[in-house]
Amino acid sequence: MNGDALKFFIYYFNGLAVVGFSAIRLASKTQETRKLWMIKFSDTDILKLDERFAHEGIPFHARPFRAAMEILGDQFSIGSGGNAQVHEIERAYTRLIPEVGFTWPGMGTGLAASVDRVKKVTIGVVFGSVNISVDQGLGFSNHQEWAAWCRHDPNIANRSAFAFADMHDLVYGIDRNVQPGNASTFWGLATEQLKLVAESLSQSGSVSSPVLQPICLTTELALKGTLLHLGITEKELRHPKLFGHDLVKLGQRVTQECSHRDDPLLLNALGRFPDYVGDRYRETPLTRLEVIALALDAQFVSASAVRRISGEDVALQMETSGPGPRLSLIHI
Repeated sequence: MNGDALKFFIYYFNGLAVVGFSAIRLASKTQETRKLWMIKFSDTDILKLDERFAHEGIPFHARPFRAAMEILGDQFSIGSGGNAQVHEIERAYTRLIPEVGFTWPGMGTGLAASVDRVKKVTIGVVFGSVNISVDQGLGFSNHQEWAAWCRHDPNIANRSAFAFADMHDLVYGIDRNVQPGNASTFWGLATEQLKLVAESLSQSGSVSSPVLQPICLTTELALKGTLLHLGITEKELRHPKLFGHDLVKLGQRVTQECSHRDDPLLLNALGRFPDYVGDRYRETPLTRLEVIALALDAQFVSASAVRRISGEDVALQMETSGPGPRLSLIHI
C-alpha cells in the first residue's frame, strides 16, 4: 500500500466558514476590552439544562456548546483568548451525559469494509483548504492502523479509499447544492438511511432482512432526488408503471437525463439489488458479505447520483492519481 498514492486534496468553502471565522475574531477582540468573571455552575444546573434541551429536541452533540452559551451569557467567547470556562462546561457536560461524546454527526455517516468487518465512518466538517489522507478520513489514527485493518491487502485498501470518496462526494455534494424543493429533502433522507445501514452493519456480526430496506431506500431516495433536481415530477416518480420502487428504471432514467462516467458501474450495481418491497416479509438468503457489498453499492450509487449534479468528485481524484479506475475493483 502506497500512502502517498492514497492521499488527496479537499477544497471546501462556503459562507459558514467566513461567518464562523468572523465570529471568533469578534469574540477575541471583545475579550481584550472587558474583564471576564468566573461564572459558578453545578452538575444540577447542567442536568436541568439537559432536560430542557431534550424537550426542545436539541441533538446530544450540540448540547454542551449550547449550555456554555446559556451559562456564560455575555461572558461567552471562543477562539484565541476566549473564555476557558467554555471548555470547562463542555467537559462537565460530557462527564454527566456521555452520549454527547459519541453522537457527533459531522457532515454525514457512511461505511467502509474489510472483508466482513464494517467500519462506521463520520465525515468531518471541513472549512477552507485541508490536506486529508484516506486513513485520517476513515477515522484511523495513522496509516499503519489503517493498513492493519485492511489486512495489508491493496485491494481492500483501494475499496475503502473509494468508499471514503463516495461518502465525501455524497454529503459535501448535497451541502453544496442545498436548495428549496424536494430534491434536497430526498437526498437528505437518503443519507439518514445510509447512517442506519452503517450503524446496523458495524454493530452486528449477523444480518437479517430488515437491513435490506434501508440499503434499498438509500439508493431509491438518492436517485429520486436527482431526478427531481433534473425536472422529473413527484407524480411521475410515484407512478408504478414508470418508476415506483424499481431501482433499475430509476437508474436508467438518471443516466439518460445526466450521463456520467459512473454509468456502466451504476447500472451494473443496480441489477444486483433485491426486490425489497416484495421480499420485505421473507428472510434474506444473502450472506453477510453479500449484504455488505449491497450496502457499499448503495453508497456508491447515491454518491454518483449526487456528484453528477454537484461536481463534488473526490472519486475522480482517486481514479486519476490514486488507486486507479474503480471498474477494476470487485466487492467480494
